[in-house]
Amino acid sequence: MDTKKLRIKYNNDWPKPFDFPVEEAFLNRLQSKGLQQALVSCDLGYSDDYQFQFYLGYLIDALDMLPKRPDLAFDHVWKALDSEFFLVQQEIGNQNCSRFDGFVDRILNDGKSSAVFLNYMPIIPYQTCEYAAKRVIEASNEADKHAKTLFSRAKSSLGASFVEKFVAKYPPGANGKPTPADQRKAGRLLKLIFSGNEVDLAGDIFSFSDEEISKFLIKVVLANSRNERFHGGVFPPFRSSSAKLATYAHAYYLLHISYGLLLDVFLYRDHGVVQSSEVVSIMNNNSTLFSLLFGELS
Repeated sequence: MDTKKLRIKYNNDWPKPFDFPVEEAFLNRLQSKGLQQALVSCDLGYSDDYQFQFYLGYLIDALDMLPKRPDLAFDHVWKALDSEFFLVQQEIGNQNCSRFDGFVDRILNDGKSSAVFLNYMPIIPYQTCEYAAKRVIEASNEADKHAKTLFSRAKSSLGASFVEKFVAKYPPGANGKPTPADQRKAGRLLKLIFSGNEVDLAGDIFSFSDEEISKFLIKVVLANSRNERFHGGVFPPFRSSSAKLATYAHAYYLLHISYGLLLDVFLYRDHGVVQSSEVVSIMNNNSTLFSLLFGELS
């Protein structure tokens, strides 16, 4: 049965659920690895602090979505993070400062933070890199406000010189999109960057700091993924005929990154609910788990 008929059947059979093909394949993969979940949650101590409880509410909503819907889990964690972005911006006292940049600066430079999410950079899936490459190339025409914002964020993260040369090497076609071959090549180039490599582009050598890569990941990859899902710009990922295990790898990568960031918020806000060593341990376990499930796709 094709997915068009499956979507109609799901609606008509509701509230009796069934798994779509990619969901079944993912659950079988979990079972084959002896796993029930693709994320290990961190035990938290008690705090009656309002901000902590506010964020925790979104976090437990996220956990309820697992294991089959990491995309929805990411959406919930992002809501907590987005609130924190604006809070950090308010504390900086400069509304012209990017809330994303301010947050990355806090995560990387606050001594109470673990910044363990950086360990995930080398294991970023190819699908996530291709997603980022395609969106930046599509946005290079700056056809509307959304495209202008995304392209500006990419340039402010990795530098205007690199991004402009990147688009020149892998330009959009008449349809505004890169060719499939260029999309793959552009994605592989971003994969090299996330893995900490220097890259040669149009005769220039580019290398990037943890800060630059972190800002690109958060304000281009994560933020754009959330925005286009929130505004109905993409098809629901696991109810699509094109869904595959790589789709799960991409969604879980975004979830793992955002989960690690939220744990760091708990640390630098001094909520007293978790220790830095515990965050490092749990996120190292999660990165190992991610590689076990999706390593050959990364």
